[in-house]
Amino acid sequence: MITIVLIPGWHEKSNRMDTFVEGRKGKPGLRNLGYDCRFFPQGTEPLRERVDLLAAFLEDLKAREPQAFPVVLFGYSAGGVIARGFLRAYPERIGEIACCIQLGAPNAGLITNYVESILRRLGMPDAVVADLDVASPFMTWLNGTSGHWIPTKIKGRKRWVLDRPPVIAPDGARIWHIVGSVPMFTDLSDGVVGTDSATLEGAVPHIVVEDRMANHLNLGGLFNFIAFFARGFRSDDRMWQRCVDITHEYIQGHCSA
Repeated sequence: MITIVLIPGWHEKSNRMDTFVEGRKGKPGLRNLGYDCRFFPQGTEPLRERVDLLAAFLEDLKAREPQAFPVVLFGYSAGGVIARGFLRAYPERIGEIACCIQLGAPNAGLITNYVESILRRLGMPDAVVADLDVASPFMTWLNGTSGHWIPTKIKGRKRWVLDRPPVIAPDGARIWHIVGSVPMFTDLSDGVVGTDSATLEGAVPHIVVEDRMANHLNLGGLFNFIAFFARGFRSDDRMWQRCVDITHEYIQGHCSA
């Protein structure tokens, strides 16, 4: 049986990802599809510390249940960044990871002054908002490069582009990204994470789920009051099911040998 370690977004309760595991409204989740699912606990630490805590969590799990390895990492939002951060920080341990699946992860960071109010309403302190900024030391470390600003056709907006091709993950690591895209957003994003950031300008292997309901705060099919009132998002059970199906297909094709 393949073990999946689910990593929630920053400071999100692990049970926010229960839908992916248990399913809902008669539709199967990952556990119904035969996976042993574990949750990496929520936390409020800066992202680099969260990477090290994930490493310790996996080390403890391996000591108790060596038969569970290699495991699949499944990280949502900042959790996807933490999962990739583990691969970057511990290249000698990539044999513990069958594959790393990201969901709506801001791999190149966020232009935080554009989404700062949303992040703060979600309870993110300044230190974590700073970690997620495109120009932060954490993002520069994660990608092995910084970037620079270029103008866009939208007045008052600039675009952040990387200075050179990023380091994705160590050689031999498998990584796959499920990226949300909402057609109504002209900036090619899921409402929070831009497609270029999620895919590192196309460098991260990925699939785009384009749907009017594929918004960042709702990929789990969960109602969110902040999203509802601030951005007009709605809950929708198609999204989590599509993400589960894509995840299952990828694991069976790439991570089950």
